[in-house]
Amino acid sequence: MTPTTSPLLSSQNLSKRFGPRWLFRELSFELHTGECLIIQGRNGSGKSTLLRLLAGLDRPTDGTVQLGFDDYRTELSLCALEQATFPNLTVLEHLEIAATMRGMQEWTPENSIELIHKVGLQDHTKHASQHLSSGLRSRLKIALAIQPRPKILIWDEPGVALDESGRLLIESVVKEQKERGALVIATNDASETRFGTHLLNLDEGSK
Repeated sequence: MTPTTSPLLSSQNLSKRFGPRWLFRELSFELHTGECLIIQGRNGSGKSTLLRLLAGLDRPTDGTVQLGFDDYRTELSLCALEQATFPNLTVLEHLEIAATMRGMQEWTPENSIELIHKVGLQDHTKHASQHLSSGLRSRLKIALAIQPRPKILIWDEPGVALDESGRLLIESVVKEQKERGALVIATNDASETRFGTHLLNLDEGSK
């Protein structure tokens, strides 16, 4: 059945070129609540670049990206491999500062503790980011991404650096996100591609 509501995220003829080389051309899609777009492709095919375009962090060469909401701060989240955390801030401080920057006036310390437990960081609440392992920093990035309960979650290689319990966390986050909105996930991992309702392979579509 074709959705009757307006899409949460859509692109029309989206294209990106670096010099003479096109990473991808004329990509068009729509995402509605409950849907997940899986983006596949070899290294260098443009997966991370496409995520940045969808998140509004880069400009396309041609085409457009449209969102079905107005507030980027709370309605769209990006969880990316290159995303940095603040080395000297604790896990708890990251969430408190992020809530302030996002204008989440009703966010409380209790909300932070609940989210910290949800992502499995309860033993590291007061640990500075620089003292966390790569897997624990990935959990912190997930916490920051889902903190505002966004309508769109854009996620680059979710399973990198995570152990088996981390993969269970990914499954839980995907399930909850589909209930309130939609996702875009860049991955070649079969355990993650199964979450998709739509598939975009940049190897096939690139020129």
